[in-house]
Amino acid sequence: MTRASGGVIAVLLGAAVLAGCSSSPSNQSANTTTSSTAAPTTTPTTAATTTTSASAAACTQSAILAAAKSSTSIGPVNSVYSYGCSGEWAYANVNVGSGSASYAAVIVLQAHGSTWVVADRGNACSKHLVPSSIYTQACSSS
Repeated sequence: MTRASGGVIAVLLGAAVLAGCSSSPSNQSANTTTSSTAAPTTTPTTAATTTTSASAAACTQSAILAAAKSSTSIGPVNSVYSYGCSGEWAYANVNVGSGSASYAAVIVLQAHGSTWVVADRGNACSKHLVPSSIYTQACSSS
C-alpha cells in the first residue's frame, strides 16, 4: 500500500466513525438541556416536549406557564416569553402584572414529580442548585 492510499483509508475510516454519531433527539441522554426563546437563536430547539425521565416534568412553555400562574410569590404571571430546562430545574422569563404596572421577571422552577413548582430563586442560585447549563439565564438575569 502506498502512503497516499493509506491516507485515503484513514480519512474514510474517520468518516465512517463519525457517521455513527448523531445529534437527533432520540439519542439524548438523561441530562438533556432544553431551552426556548421567543426570539430566534443560534441553537434552535424542537417543538417536541423534552423531559429527562419518565417521571420528570415536561419542559414545555405551557407546563412552565401553568406553574408560574399558580404561584403567588411574584404576582400575576401573564406570559412566559423564554425558558430553559436542565434535569429537575428550569428557569423562565415571565411578564408579571398588566398595563403600566407590568414588569419582566426571571423565575426558577423545580420539578416535583410530573409538574413544575416555582422555587426560591435566591436560595436555588446562591446554593448553586441550578445546573450550570442554565445557571446564567436563571441566576444572572434580573
